[in-house]
Amino acid sequence: MLSIKLQREADNLLFNFEEPLKDYVRAVQSIKATMLDRANAFRQHFDLDQERKYKELNLEKMKFMNPEKFTESETEFSELKAASEEATKRYEHIVSVMNEELARFQEQKTADIGLAFHEFAKGQAKLAKDIADAWRSVLPKLEACSSS
Repeated sequence: MLSIKLQREADNLLFNFEEPLKDYVRAVQSIKATMLDRANAFRQHFDLDQERKYKELNLEKMKFMNPEKFTESETEFSELKAASEEATKRYEHIVSVMNEELARFQEQKTADIGLAFHEFAKGQAKLAKDIADAWRSVLPKLEACSSS
């Protein structure tokens, strides 16, 4: 009887903790992938911004030193500036979404883990009661055996 109760409690423990922990691991892996995306977006944003600044300086010099190439360089600069602005927007969007998701993740996981521990505590209390009841039911038989 005790063996069955212990097996049930082990199954409940596995169910109540294994799935929330697996979900937690999957969420952490997803967060790591998002952080990698953020790092890549930041790198692209930074590189394009640096290149834009460099070309902007060269464009000003070219305006006076080589007017024939200025129009072509100005077009290239405009394209680079647009790409830089797009990379900045992408990076800022990823950061914004990531911050919102992290806050939601922390709230949800805190609630999930709290619920899992609450269920664990209830299960342990019930198991302790069931074990005590089982020993109480065996005690009269043991006493009868020891008195004979």
